[in-house]
Amino acid sequence: MFAFADSVTPQLINPAEFSHVAAYVNGRFAWSPGQVRRFPRHIMIGVLPGAPVQAQVARCLDMERGDASSADFPGFCQERFDAEHEDALGYTSILGSQPGEGIAAIVEAMKDSPLPWQLWVAWWWGRPFPPTAAEVLAEIKALTGVVLPVGRLAACQWRNAPALDTSVWYGRDTFTVAGS
Repeated sequence: MFAFADSVTPQLINPAEFSHVAAYVNGRFAWSPGQVRRFPRHIMIGVLPGAPVQAQVARCLDMERGDASSADFPGFCQERFDAEHEDALGYTSILGSQPGEGIAAIVEAMKDSPLPWQLWVAWWWGRPFPPTAAEVLAEIKALTGVVLPVGRLAACQWRNAPALDTSVWYGRDTFTVAGS
């Protein structure tokens, strides 16, 4: 378990505090290659709706209001698989920001898919330490009725701040090494 940060203003993330980041590859808040290289390890986030080709570069699809949606996730996962990447990551809040979004919509869209996928979930629980995976899974079930399939929870964004958001990664470190 380790912490990582993401931000729409990457210059505000201190590399001495975070070795791992999630960086936007496209959209209004795309990071430059130099901003990504400031950190030893990263994952790239795509935000564009209807553009599964971004999965060739982005490991994560951001499914928030104004970005891609749960309807885009199956195509994104397929593109990752076709490009011979080991998995796909979807980012969403537990409930979603609009009807038909959030974890329930993603799980429904992916229920029959044999493709490897995981979720990075936003749950700002207001405590000074990250939640465990079990706590996040319990909250997902309490709020949505969804029992997330085993192994599908990769991370939780648990603290948001004006400059950056902090997340916890639950599994082994599979972030991309800088320069590769």
